[in-house]
Amino acid sequence: MFSKSSNFKASLENESEKVRWSHSIKAFEAQEITVCGDVLLTAAFVSYVGPFTKLYRQELVYHMWLPFLKSQKMPIPISEDIDLAAMLTDDAVIAVWNNEGLPSDRMSTENAAIFTNCERWPLLIDPQLQAMKWIKNRYGTDLKIIHLGQKGFLKTIERALSSGDTVLIENLDEAVDPLLDPLLGRNTIKKGKYIKIEDKECEFNKNFRLLLHTKLANPHYKPELQAQTTLINFTVTEDGLEDQLLAETVNIERPDLEKIKSLLTKQQNEFKIQLKLLEDDLLFRLSAAEGNFLGDTELVEKLESTKSTATEIESKAVATSMLHFHSFAKYLVLSL
Repeated sequence: MFSKSSNFKASLENESEKVRWSHSIKAFEAQEITVCGDVLLTAAFVSYVGPFTKLYRQELVYHMWLPFLKSQKMPIPISEDIDLAAMLTDDAVIAVWNNEGLPSDRMSTENAAIFTNCERWPLLIDPQLQAMKWIKNRYGTDLKIIHLGQKGFLKTIERALSSGDTVLIENLDEAVDPLLDPLLGRNTIKKGKYIKIEDKECEFNKNFRLLLHTKLANPHYKPELQAQTTLINFTVTEDGLEDQLLAETVNIERPDLEKIKSLLTKQQNEFKIQLKLLEDDLLFRLSAAEGNFLGDTELVEKLESTKSTATEIESKAVATSMLHFHSFAKYLVLSL
């Protein structure tokens, strides 16, 4: 028992882990003071910035909203250097999105965070179809894809409403069929159990989700539709385009390096996901333990195993990151 306790204590005193956990504790303590202001700003971010470009998003958040909140008679505490995307998601989730085909630039990450957290139906402005690619990979065969006006599209929506499926209406024009108004506005009847489409009352499953998509680069929708949906601008940004053009160039000139880069990126993302799951499991087991948990042999062994695995994954992630860097450095040298 003493040996196991000593081993566990030694594993907890690993310097790098001690620094990382200490930093996390300090961050959580600071968040206790700023959590209300941070959540308020994050909710505004999800609700309103989706249609705008990167420049306008920064203008809204850092030059309008933050100064306004701080200028109040009773200033609302907000974290210094707040990262709104980090408030909505974490590295493990972003890694999953990237593996599903979401571009890794900042704008795409923000858009995906808004998409997964918005309460209103998302309406995606997606001229280059990058969001479409990600969403199809994300939902797979569970996604029902339709076009307005195609034969039987209302029947597909009715079935999805009752079964709780996800429906994607793609290639929307600026005018939307008025038949969909009750669905877009979630105008439920009979205590929220039904939605009326045409003359038919359709059962409304709470798991149902409607996704709207347009290829129009600068659409002008009616205010009613904008109020019923969350517009998200997936138009390719300059940063995102640079990354994609570099990848395409490497893929043509050195397909071997591009293959290595893709594999390493996927591995690095998987490491982040595993590390997050292990940390969550570690915290859950510690919080569920009663009394002196060092007397629980099974728990101590599990915690030791989790800790050593987390350290191994972290070292592999660093090694993968270095290999990733050297692969592209090699390409740049060879291309000179």
